[in-house]
Amino acid sequence: MKIKTIVIAPYPGLSELTLSLQNELLEFEIVVEHGDLSRVLPLIGRIHTEGYDVIISRGGTAKLLQKHSYLPVVEIPISGFDILRILTLVKGYSAKCEMIGFPNIIEGFMSVSSLMEVDISYTVIHQEKEVGAALADAKARGIQVVIGDSITVKMAAENGLQGVLITSGKESLMEAFSRAGQLYKSAEKLKIKNEMYEAMLGKLQGGYAVADQGGKLEFANPLFKQLLRLPETADTLYTMYPGLREMLRDAGRGADFDRATSVYEPEQGLYLRAQLLPAADERRLYMLTASEEEPEHSGLAASYLLAEAPFFSHQEEDGQKTDFQAYPIAVYGEKGSGRKRYVINAALSESRDGILYLNIRRSSEEVLKAMMELMLYGGGRVTAIEGAEMLSAKQQRELAEFIIKRKMKTVFLFDRDPGVLAEEERLAGKLLRSFQNRRISLPALRDTPWLERSIRACLIWTNERQGKQIAGIRGEVMDALLAHPWQGNFTELSTVMELFVSAAEGPFIEREALAMLEEGSRKARSGLAPAPGREGLNLRQPLVDIERDIIRTVLEQEGMNQSLAAKRLGINRSTLWRKLKED
Repeated sequence: MKIKTIVIAPYPGLSELTLSLQNELLEFEIVVEHGDLSRVLPLIGRIHTEGYDVIISRGGTAKLLQKHSYLPVVEIPISGFDILRILTLVKGYSAKCEMIGFPNIIEGFMSVSSLMEVDISYTVIHQEKEVGAALADAKARGIQVVIGDSITVKMAAENGLQGVLITSGKESLMEAFSRAGQLYKSAEKLKIKNEMYEAMLGKLQGGYAVADQGGKLEFANPLFKQLLRLPETADTLYTMYPGLREMLRDAGRGADFDRATSVYEPEQGLYLRAQLLPAADERRLYMLTASEEEPEHSGLAASYLLAEAPFFSHQEEDGQKTDFQAYPIAVYGEKGSGRKRYVINAALSESRDGILYLNIRRSSEEVLKAMMELMLYGGGRVTAIEGAEMLSAKQQRELAEFIIKRKMKTVFLFDRDPGVLAEEERLAGKLLRSFQNRRISLPALRDTPWLERSIRACLIWTNERQGKQIAGIRGEVMDALLAHPWQGNFTELSTVMELFVSAAEGPFIEREALAMLEEGSRKARSGLAPAPGREGLNLRQPLVDIERDIIRTVLEQEGMNQSLAAKRLGINRSTLWRKLKED
């Protein structure tokens, strides 16, 4: 297949020379277009759409094309023969001559002219707009003949000066085509190799992508786009996932999202990792990985919360102030009771870059170090930390000292009263004292006076998410929802409402939807199951009491279904019943 090449010729003679050489350039499909600096930019759009492999031009025209085209541009060199021809031509001139041109042209002429003992002055320019001033200065100094490229010669004539055009000979043009051929073959090899790598990445189990600091996707394998639900035409991540802007910003500052820390994207339930790639240019490129499963060695899950919490705010209901007066502070309540939602609504307005939510999965020095680094990178950003009780007593003390010394805006989230955790020796005294008088307890949904309002607000929010127009809930369905225990609190309510709305065929949630109530409850409670080591077990008690707590926890997670709990515990129902009776 021939190399499709377009030659942008700044003067007619170069067009003629190129066309005359076509029989010697059989591996090229050549198109010649006349255009100098003033005409080349309007041509670029058409050049890109016509499928050329390479562009050949010279001088300032070539340099302009290199700046504005993604295609490889080969510059026609000024050869020794070209210089000799011009200097021989002007050597016999009695008029004063001067050369005006770009540095690469001037340097060659200066070397050869000194050898030939040709006395000629030079003016170096770096941009086309400098030509006019250079010509005016030359004319003022009595210069009569100007040597330069097509633009310079054209403007010299307009200023009443004689112009001598630096032309390119056959040798220079043939050398340019030789370079173009080599460049094309090298590019084809790289293209084949890139296609191979892309095919390999497409076969890998995980989702992989490369993005720059602006969130522009340089590459994404099909699974990455599928997991993030990106349209095929998507070229940026930030439109759908604005939190990733903060993630890549922190990665650029040095945050390690490749080992101890992964980023959890709650909207799609995905775990993301980022790694700064070495780049040849000044751009910052990041390799991203996405998966639905939490990475095996991740001890810390980070989320960037940038939007207001949906459909409910504790402060609006009970008249509390909508911001935190001092830090650090602790917010505690049952799982799903809206702790994160409370923090978002209370702190988002004062945290310019959103809220950094850190969920500790396991205790290690590496995890503690990663937490501190992320908090430092955020500057004045509010950080919400869940799972501080997972850290060792020593690590908790270090964290408390760090937060107090650095005056970090920190909110701790707990499932239980931190005072009780301290009594069980799961919370260090120094950490507890850091927020001793700043503790907020959130009630369980079932204990609130605004349960019905929350149910209706959740319906509106779910309508928006699913694009439905459910007008209301039948009375008997509402009665059942008001009587439901809601052990999973708002998380359970949201899950149940998702099922109700998606199954609804008419304008109301009908009685038949109640058949899905227990299914939604089980689904929500399984999603709220604690991470390993976070079950709330007190290991500083007798074995019989630890066993009792395990049985109780599993029963709660299985919706008090003894058959499911016994199966999960690996015992039969009669053994489970006996142990419960002993309790």
